[in-house]
Amino acid sequence: MLSRREMGALCASLLFCLLLSLGAGWAQSQLTTADQLSADTLRLHIRADTDSVRDQSAKLAVRDAVLALTDEACPADSRADARAWAAENLVRFELTARQTLAALGIRTPVKACLVNMYFPTRRYDGGALPAGRYDAVRLDIGTRRAGRNWWCVLYPGLCRSACGGYDTPAENDLVCGEYIVRFRFVEWWGGLTAPREDVVLAG
Repeated sequence: MLSRREMGALCASLLFCLLLSLGAGWAQSQLTTADQLSADTLRLHIRADTDSVRDQSAKLAVRDAVLALTDEACPADSRADARAWAAENLVRFELTARQTLAALGIRTPVKACLVNMYFPTRRYDGGALPAGRYDAVRLDIGTRRAGRNWWCVLYPGLCRSACGGYDTPAENDLVCGEYIVRFRFVEWWGGLTAPREDVVLAG
């Protein structure tokens, strides 16, 4: 027969195990949602040559031209469509960037490729994406690529708010919800475990 003290300790242990089990299930569901979010997102990453006003202004001009191109020409209804279209149009991205730079009197190499890479947590108007690995169209302007980068969501949202553009309510909630414990956990885990090496997929 257990004493009252022993019974209390046993109940506390059982409660702790139950909470631990529930917590592990909750954490796994958030990580699964974050993985699905990464798989359903195509990002745009532009690397400037330097931090000079000229190079940073050129980077933003290239951004605007590339977004206009995707708005006009990308027929994607899904992330898979967007990724396939981007892979097939890397030369078009390069030509668009070069024409934009030439109009500014800048002659410098431009390289477009499709990569899988690590992104830190990024907040946008009305939403945020947790840290982790994402596929991205990357444009390198110049050879040093030492300037401040620029990135956004190419699909869904075409670099506007992606709210409502994902396949599941959980994904939309993670992007568009408030910065709460759930998001902090995904952010912490993504920053801790995601490999940092870029993987070139096409280009």
